[in-house]
Amino acid sequence: MDNVLKIKKQELSQALRTLKEVLRKKNQNEIIRDAVIKRFEYTFESAWKTVKLFLRQAHGIDVFSPKDCWRELRKNTPFTDEETVLLLKMADDRNEIIHTYREEFAEELYGKIKVDYYKLLEKIYKII
Repeated sequence: MDNVLKIKKQELSQALRTLKEVLRKKNQNEIIRDAVIKRFEYTFESAWKTVKLFLRQAHGIDVFSPKDCWRELRKNTPFTDEETVLLLKMADDRNEIIHTYREEFAEELYGKIKVDYYKLLEKIYKII
């Protein structure tokens, strides 16, 4: 692993740590929900950019978007079809939350992060 990928992986590890920290908070309120969503956003960014570099270095594959990363990750790692569908949905949800804010969607996304998305992001980190 070259130094740039090593640094990117460390940044992803730190982002995951901060997301996990806020997910563990016992007081579940709007402020915690919004903190989870914000930390999810930057963890997502770190994850796809780390995967992009990993795919280039490990497999010689150039990708230019998060969805391309997730599709190539499926082809080159032990991600299942179901997990890949969820990764693609995660990209859609991330795009929606950064471009529009609706209270109802924020609640829905918060639940998805707690139940599914954090685990997927953690699996990405472990595979790289």
